Amino acid sequence: MIDALVSQNAIADDIALKKCNVLVVDDDEISADIISHIISDIAQVHYVCNSLDVIDKCLLLKPDLVILDVNMPVKNGLELCRELKNTPELETIPVIFATASVEHETQKACWDAGGVDFIVKPILAMTLVHRVKNALTNELRIQFLRAISFRDPLTGLCNRHYLNTEVHGLLKSAVRNNELFGVIVLDLDYFKAFNDNYGHLAGDQCLRSVADVIMQSIHRPGDTVIRFGGEEFIIVLPRTDRQGCELVGKNILASIKALNIAHSASRQGVVTASAGYMVVRPTLETTLDDVIGQADLALYEAKHNGRDRLCGFSDTYQSL
Repeated sequence: MIDALVSQNAIADDIALKKCNVLVVDDDEISADIISHIISDIAQVHYVCNSLDVIDKCLLLKPDLVILDVNMPVKNGLELCRELKNTPELETIPVIFATASVEHETQKACWDAGGVDFIVKPILAMTLVHRVKNALTNELRIQFLRAISFRDPLTGLCNRHYLNTEVHGLLKSAVRNNELFGVIVLDLDYFKAFNDNYGHLAGDQCLRSVADVIMQSIHRPGDTVIRFGGEEFIIVLPRTDRQGCELVGKNILASIKALNIAHSASRQGVVTASAGYMVVRPTLETTLDDVIGQADLALYEAKHNGRDRLCGFSDTYQSL
């Protein structure tokens, strides 16, 4: 949803609101259905009646707002909200509580659990509509500002700030699901010489063209391209084994070379790149810096062996 929000007109626009996903959580199916019906003209509405299914549903749906009933069996709304806030991929989702209690302690508990608002049952339709609209509008504003802060202005790719704040969630997801996690670090060959010979405007255009072909080489949700700095890029590939990293990496290098951007200081006569990758099955002790560091060592090996090539490591830290 972030890409759609990098337009000022998307903020607080009814069309943008209707693209938002709202998850209603209530063990009473009739109550959940009523709430869903009231706000169905505002956003895309989904509901869950079993509190044990909420986290999995949120991980799948990534809702823009959750409406939680406070009093539910097995796991109540306060517990669920705290669990959401402790899950990296879900911690920023706003939560509105629905409660039949007007007692001070209940309301305080809602705020303390991390809720952004609450509505009292029996619910007034007008109140619900306005509070959902307000919550979604605020969320769109936050997502818009986050999108800007996460974008590299030159290439439109994600930036280093995104890597440092968001990609950790992908790594933690790989740990939780016992999945492989791949990272490619890519660097353009002799790029300082390119800038010296052709000028920084040509260098900027080269970086934009390279960014475009890298983006065209990845297709799955979760695959992420980051401009790490200067002429260096990082490609994050969750659920990807050694063969997958090899395939993606070689395809990217070939696509960059096929751009045929003249580079007189390169032995190839055109702009090329070198890349290194690392594939791990991460544990709780694995850090993103560890994985990137190993991919960077593989990149160094690629450059040492003549550039315009891909080298890699597996989670046994053996050269491949």
